[in-house]
Amino acid sequence: MTDKRWTCDPGIDAFLARMTLPDPEYMQQLAAERGRLEAAAPKPGEAAHDFSVERLLSGGGRSGESVCLKDFSGGHLALLFGSYTCPVFRGQTERFNQIYSELNSKLEFLLVYISEAHPEDGWQIDINRTQDVVYTQPVSLNDRAAIARDCITKRNIQMPTALDDIDNTMGERYSGSPERLYLIDNDSLVQHRSIPGPFNMQTIEEWYQSLLSV
Repeated sequence: MTDKRWTCDPGIDAFLARMTLPDPEYMQQLAAERGRLEAAAPKPGEAAHDFSVERLLSGGGRSGESVCLKDFSGGHLALLFGSYTCPVFRGQTERFNQIYSELNSKLEFLLVYISEAHPEDGWQIDINRTQDVVYTQPVSLNDRAAIARDCITKRNIQMPTALDDIDNTMGERYSGSPERLYLIDNDSLVQHRSIPGPFNMQTIEEWYQSLLSV
């Protein structure tokens, strides 16, 4: 299957087609930071990094309970990273819901909510203002949880979701920003790792095919 769209949202796709980037110095700094994290993230065939993140309730509220890699040792884990202010992730949630609905009886799923990709006090973009997705970068877990709750409820996210800590520990260890997809097997080995986001729908379909092979 070939799908060259960025997302399921025509408005987001139209914006991305004409989007301009910040100044080159900023982009070079961003590329250097992401390159450092990318080099340390687990690759296919390697052991997944251990983690402990706070599980969110189905409506997005904080549970105070942690979820760890060992909790998924009995099966395969479809692992996602994203944030509400990433328009690519936001526009892809419809497809993620479809995949989750089809495969959640076969696989474990976990969406880890990470730091905001495009906060108002950082690299803000016009489509976020157009779609009223305007938030500053959280400085506390309660702040992050509040945005995650908005994302879950407004995008009708169905899969289990957890909250990365305010130091972005898991997102950095997995090079999850601004969006990333993994498949981890029952031996805690990485079976699939997508290219770094943002990316197009074809990359989601490649991940989906890896999930089907389990």
